[in-house]
Amino acid sequence: MDTVLKKRLTALADPKYRKFSSALLPGLKTPMLGVRLPSLRKLAKELARQHGKEALNLLTDETFEERMLQGMIIGALKPEPETVFPLIKQFIPKINCWSVCDSFCTSLKIAQRFPQETWALLAPYFKDRREYYFRFAAVTALAHFTQGPFAKELFPLLNASRANGFYAKMAVAWALSVLCARMPKETLSFLRNNKLDAFTHNKAIQKINESFRISQDVKKQAKALKRPAA
Repeated sequence: MDTVLKKRLTALADPKYRKFSSALLPGLKTPMLGVRLPSLRKLAKELARQHGKEALNLLTDETFEERMLQGMIIGALKPEPETVFPLIKQFIPKINCWSVCDSFCTSLKIAQRFPQETWALLAPYFKDRREYYFRFAAVTALAHFTQGPFAKELFPLLNASRANGFYAKMAVAWALSVLCARMPKETLSFLRNNKLDAFTHNKAIQKINESFRISQDVKKQAKALKRPAA
């Protein structure tokens, strides 16, 4: 890592926050400094503005924060898809926890500027069985595509998921809760007839019932569709 950048991250580190964050990421093998997300987002925007994609060369994969910064920098870049998409593809194998995945997906501004192209980029990842490859597609979709022409296309993609891993299944559940807030009728219809395993199906219903954006009537209907645990 660049020496100046290393000093900045070290200065921003908070041991108490590191302890708190580490508890939310069980099994994470990458060392964590304990830098808060708003500070990382601010730094990522600054680096992207000053250095463009070359900012990625200032970072390694050695710490949690450096991986977070890489994803956020890519998300903040303004060039065309032919520049940004290869960087996205190169970063996906580096995703090693839900936090790195989700901060990356939600930061992808290119999805708003080039929705058709970004939707096409996601297609193969929806079919991927690897936990974070699939989660990348699902979380990017729920962050940027649960409104507009692509929203209804999400249902069959989520239904066809065969991805392994807890965080892949939770991404499906989360996506369905977001869809339910925006398309309750369609989501309830999906819950009545889908191919999801019982765990994912029931987690989706749990997420729906935890949402503040969904009416009590819809929550009641969803809860009635809960399946017996496998």
